Amino acid sequence: MRKTIEYLVEEGADKGKLFFITRMSASDADKWALRFIKALADAGDTVRPDSLELGILGIDDKYFDLIGHVEESESEVLLEALLKCCQIKRDPRNPSVEPTKILSVDIEDAQTLSILRRKAYELHTDFIKAAMYQLFHLVAALGMTETPENGKK
Repeated sequence: MRKTIEYLVEEGADKGKLFFITRMSASDADKWALRFIKALADAGDTVRPDSLELGILGIDDKYFDLIGHVEESESEVLLEALLKCCQIKRDPRNPSVEPTKILSVDIEDAQTLSILRRKAYELHTDFIKAAMYQLFHLVAALGMTETPENGKK
């Protein structure tokens, strides 16, 4: 089962609306990432040389802010794919109501769209942060062990 997060709008015209954001399939996320990395490279942005080989692993939070650099038609496709990860629960107080596809009439505040896109993006890249956090602690622990080279305990 793919990871899903909830987002409750706390202010603005959409206050009180509840959204569910679900990760894309691994295949779709990888295709999305490859398309994004290629679009960034085509726009002249510097991307890590191994990014295309790494797919979704080749992107992180900083890349999201660069989406405005890519060609408009490409950015629309990329941003729309992120919104497709989002659903709305039209009656948040009723547990029997299932989340459904977002319609254009569901969102009144453009900022809500931006937030949903960013949260969908972060949902797909959060494992990168988790892996970096674990690696940091592993490297720190290894640095504290005694070796003939460092003489540490």
